[in-house]
Amino acid sequence: MLLFNRLFKTYARVPHSILNLVTGIFLLDLVNSGFMLILNIYLKKIGYDDVHIASYTAYRFLGVLLLAFPLGIYIKGKPLKPYFIASALIVPFSSLVMLYAVDAHFELLTKVSFFIWGIGFMLLQVCALPYIMRTAPEDALTESITLNFSMWSLSTVIAGIFIAVLTKWGSLVTNISWTEREILIFIACVGLLATLLMLRLEESTPRSPSITLRNHFKDLATGYDWRPILKVITPTLLIAVGAGLTIPFVNLFFFSVFGMSSTQFSLIGSITAVILFFTALLVPYLRRRFGFKVTIIVSQGFAILFLVIMSMTEVYATLPGMLAIAVACYMFRQPLMNMAGPITSELSMKYVGKRNQELISALDSSIWSASWFVSAKIFQFLRSVELPYYKIFLITAVLYSCGVLFYYRIIKEYEKRGGDESISA
Repeated sequence: MLLFNRLFKTYARVPHSILNLVTGIFLLDLVNSGFMLILNIYLKKIGYDDVHIASYTAYRFLGVLLLAFPLGIYIKGKPLKPYFIASALIVPFSSLVMLYAVDAHFELLTKVSFFIWGIGFMLLQVCALPYIMRTAPEDALTESITLNFSMWSLSTVIAGIFIAVLTKWGSLVTNISWTEREILIFIACVGLLATLLMLRLEESTPRSPSITLRNHFKDLATGYDWRPILKVITPTLLIAVGAGLTIPFVNLFFFSVFGMSSTQFSLIGSITAVILFFTALLVPYLRRRFGFKVTIIVSQGFAILFLVIMSMTEVYATLPGMLAIAVACYMFRQPLMNMAGPITSELSMKYVGKRNQELISALDSSIWSASWFVSAKIFQFLRSVELPYYKIFLITAVLYSCGVLFYYRIIKEYEKRGGDESISA
C-alpha cells in the first residue's frame, strides 16, 4: 500500500497539459488497438490472404517512412499543438474510409487510406516525446514518459472490453449485429473525441529557435553529435525490425495455428494489457530502485525467452496444452518487452544530451515506423514462400537479443561516466 501511495504522489506531479495530451493519445491509441486486435481477422473473414494483409500493413508505414524524419527535423523550435489536432482528425476519418474500402474490395482506396492512417499516427508519435521533454519538469519526466507509453496498454484493455461486450451483448441493446466491421466503426467514432483534448493543450517553449527546413538539413552535419546518436539508434533499429515481424501479425498466428476467434484474441489482449498497464506504472520506481541495467536487460531477457517458447508451440500445436502455453507466453512476453520502452527512451535522451534530444525523438519515431514498413514487406515475402510463423518469430528473437546486447554496452558506458543516478534516488 505504501508503494502505491508513493506512486500516486509521483504521478501527481505530471503537468495538466501533459495529462490532456496522454488522454488524447489514449483515445487515438484506442483506434489503433481495436484495429490491431481484430482488423486482420476481419480481413481474413472477407477473403483477404496473409500476403494482401501484410501488403496493406506496409502501406500504413510507407507514409511514415517518407515523412517522419523530415517532420522530426522540421518541428525543432516549432509549436506542436497543430500536429496533435491534425492527428486527432486524420486517424478516425481515415479509419472509417479504410473500412469502407476493404469491405468494397476497392484496392486503390484501401492502400491510400492505410497510407493516410499511418501519417495520422506518425504526427502523434513524432511530436509526443518532444512535447513532453519541453513541458515536463525534471522530477516528473520519467512519469510523463511512462504515462505516454502506458496509454497503448490501457487502450488495448478498453478496446478488448468494447469488442467482447459488443460482440456478446451489443445486439440485445441496439438491434445491430455487431460484427468486426461495426465494432471498428464504433471505435473510430470514439477516437474523434481526442480532438477536444488536443484543442486544450498548452503550447510549451521550444528548446531551440525555429529555422527553415532547408537550414535544419544544413545543420545536420555540424549541429548534432552523431557518434552517440548512432549508438542509441542501433538497438532501436534492431528491436523495431524484430517487433514489426511479430506484433502486427500475432493475431494471425493464433487464428491460423489454433483457430482463435477475434473475440477470444481480444479478451486475451485485454488481460495482457491490464498486466502491461500496471507493470508500466511501476517503471519509474524500478528505474530509480534498480537502475537502467537491471530494469532493461533482465526484463528483455525474459521477454525473449517467452517469445521463443511461444513460437515453438506451432511445431507442437497438435499436442494437448500447446494453446495454453502459447497464450501464457504471449501474456508474459508483452508486458516484459514493453516495460523497457519508457526506460530506453529516457536513457537515450540522457545519453545523447539536450541538443540532440529532438533529433533522437524524430529518429526514434522514424525508425519504428519505417522498420515496421520494411518488416511488413519481409513478412509478406516470407509468408508468400510459406515460411511458418515460428521461424519468423525466431528471427524476431535473434534481432531482439542483438538489440539488448547493444543497450547493455550503452548502459555500461553511461554508468562509467557517472550518469546513472538511480542507485541514490
